[in-house]
Amino acid sequence: MNYPLTLLSILFFSCSEKAKILPLNFNQKIVDFAIENSNDNFIELPNIYDNLPKEIVDKDEDEKLILVQILKSKGFKVKEWGRGNHPMGPRIIMLKLNNEYCECEVQKKYYSSDHLPGEIYKITESIRCKNVIR
Repeated sequence: MNYPLTLLSILFFSCSEKAKILPLNFNQKIVDFAIENSNDNFIELPNIYDNLPKEIVDKDEDEKLILVQILKSKGFKVKEWGRGNHPMGPRIIMLKLNNEYCECEVQKKYYSSDHLPGEIYKITESIRCKNVIR
């Protein structure tokens, strides 16, 4: 008589879903590493985007940087931003973000080709952080 009750209770507890801690994705780990080390050295992620856009984003408010979104989710605020072109080089979007103890700079670079100046063939993002004493 106890056998069915025992079997039922084992099945109940083994099949119940437990709260799972979601693993951090690679980009979140890189941001955490940059913050924890705060050595003011850039870490560049050359394959951060799966799909390449056909052209550079025209409006600043439409520009989305993956690493910036992660920093914002950690409580960082945008303090400074800019964008421009290096002569004979990539288009760069730069944002500086900070919290009470740390300042991070994120750069997004659009690379194009001399052969196809209107075509984008690579987009990277870089991050560097440093401790600040307030």
